[in-house]
Amino acid sequence: MKKLLVTLTPSESKRLIAKGMFALEEVQTALKEGYLCITLGTTSSYLVEEILGEYDKTTHMAGVTIDKGLTVLQKDKRAFDAIFHKGEYLEGKKVVDVLEHMGPNDVIIKSANALDENMVPLVLLASETGGTIGSFIGTAAAKNIDVIMPTGLEKCIPIEYEDIIGRFGKDDWDYSIGMPVGIIAVSGGIPFTEIEALETLFGVEVLPIAAGGINGAEGSVTLFIEGDDDDIESAYEFMLTLKGEPPFPKVEHVV
Repeated sequence: MKKLLVTLTPSESKRLIAKGMFALEEVQTALKEGYLCITLGTTSSYLVEEILGEYDKTTHMAGVTIDKGLTVLQKDKRAFDAIFHKGEYLEGKKVVDVLEHMGPNDVIIKSANALDENMVPLVLLASETGGTIGSFIGTAAAKNIDVIMPTGLEKCIPIEYEDIIGRFGKDDWDYSIGMPVGIIAVSGGIPFTEIEALETLFGVEVLPIAAGGINGAEGSVTLFIEGDDDDIESAYEFMLTLKGEPPFPKVEHVV
């Protein structure tokens, strides 16, 4: 057994998570034989890029967190969801357009805003009708469609969702520096972090041991990785290629 230490910036984590999701058997099966629906979100945009090769990630989002606070991308600047059916990219479609045709062998990808201390994915809601998650979560549950929720470990928060329930909705704030929101837990969502990505790609054990940094490492996560000699060597070589992933491009056209 060997050990590997690595620190990943948020963009490096997003790339790792995307590559891990792309390697998942469920995702590959949905992409080749059924529907793979990649809804708007910064982390999920990296998966679209992995599939298409080139993609404007700055359009693949609705809500976004920037230095001024929570906000949303202008509607006329947003991409549609990235919908694939049997390998074909269906441009100009949203997940709600194909839901009636989907079933338990299909997959929906939805980035989360946070993971609570039990690793339950949480999604912020700026829309009064629940936004993207509100448009499909009931149908996904009814039809047993996998909802995979890529989320970097930087988004882990040290409380349970139960501590938040009933405390606020989007119209409950007295003051708000940024767009006011509500929040929902997606208990049926499958969290997919750097841990799951490395387990999928290399079959190794992963533990987060530190977080944060400076000089461009703000929001980073430091990982302990352990596995068989060949697996760790492969992971190490992979990490060398992953390091240096550019920061997420600057997002313009926010509300």
